Amino acid sequence: MYSNTGQPGVPLRMMVGCLLLKQLHNLGDETLAKAWICNPYMQYFCGQSHFQHKFPFDPSAFVHFRKRIGESGFEKIFKHSVDLHFDKKDKDGRKMDERMVLSDTTVQENNTTFPTDAKLHKKIIDGCNRIAKKEGLVQRQTYTRKSKQFMRDIYNSNHPKRRQKAQKAMRSLRTVAGRQVRELERSLSLDLQKKYGEDLEIYQKILLQERDSKNKIYSIHKPFTACICKGKAHKKYEYGNKIGLVTTAQSLVITGIKAFFGNPYDGHTIEPLLDQMQENNFVLPKELIYDRGGKGSKKIKGVTISIPSNPLKTDDSYTKQKKRKKFRRRAAIEAVISHLKHRFRMHQNYLHGENGTQINAFLSATAWNLQKLMNKLREEAKKICFEILCRYFCKIELGGIWLIRSN
Repeated sequence: MYSNTGQPGVPLRMMVGCLLLKQLHNLGDETLAKAWICNPYMQYFCGQSHFQHKFPFDPSAFVHFRKRIGESGFEKIFKHSVDLHFDKKDKDGRKMDERMVLSDTTVQENNTTFPTDAKLHKKIIDGCNRIAKKEGLVQRQTYTRKSKQFMRDIYNSNHPKRRQKAQKAMRSLRTVAGRQVRELERSLSLDLQKKYGEDLEIYQKILLQERDSKNKIYSIHKPFTACICKGKAHKKYEYGNKIGLVTTAQSLVITGIKAFFGNPYDGHTIEPLLDQMQENNFVLPKELIYDRGGKGSKKIKGVTISIPSNPLKTDDSYTKQKKRKKFRRRAAIEAVISHLKHRFRMHQNYLHGENGTQINAFLSATAWNLQKLMNKLREEAKKICFEILCRYFCKIELGGIWLIRSN
């Protein structure tokens, strides 16, 4: 992925280490550079032998690195974070895993404004003016000041005294947006039409879409954004992409995570996740626990799909209790999703492009797996220190009794 000519690339340990630290500490590309300068532990983790007083490269290099290695590169990083938790292998050399896993879906929101027709039409006008200015085209009118006034008139449109004026401003804004797009299409040459064809196609689709239209566009710079309803009381709709994930039942290590475009049915997200586990050379579990949204196939790729249901007449008390514990354990994945969103940057996707959705999901899952490994190592270090202290104080003969706390 690197060329032998030109300026040497930044070392891989440096780039990957910075990306992992960024997710672990919930930092952005720019804020990581400031934190990295002040923290010698971060510098040592990234392979620096001496304390540095300046960040070694421009933070924009993160963007180029993410584009260079793509989804496949980040999938390798994620796979390695899972391998660190499981050492046992089967006869085929595949990593052994827990026999029961948990699965669920959530929404990774995109970093976009709340979508309204007025906002989209205003962005169409600004986009057409920007293209015309860049290509040196003469416009009859830019509508810069008028479009701003229309946006002011639309504000608080549900108020009885402002409703009529706001509706008129909405219609005018749509008319102006359509006029600007048609004028731009007439003015552009064939080569320029091909160059800006994707933008113009998005503009046309926004102007034509109605309230009941399907596959609507909610953001111009992220047209793959979907409107997803998860039944939350505090947030009826979320604008982003659906993320499916699989975790082990006991250790809660994430073994599969995948981004989906559109709004697929939850039950249809299970098979792609199992395919991803197979591609990463993981042993498929015997049972996958899902909520009631995963109704459909009872068995996929030899994996039994279990969802909560009423007990059978033939179930004895032990079987009922076993099922109850199993489905109660499934609720643990909700806490994992909450941590991914609030601690590991999956609440909003700030990365540009369709690939950014999957890349951000991989990095968040990697950070979660590494955090669990760090907690595990910390507990083992505490035990070792406690044993050393116990042996040391046992050798000292003193009159009193020493009480040593484990912490």
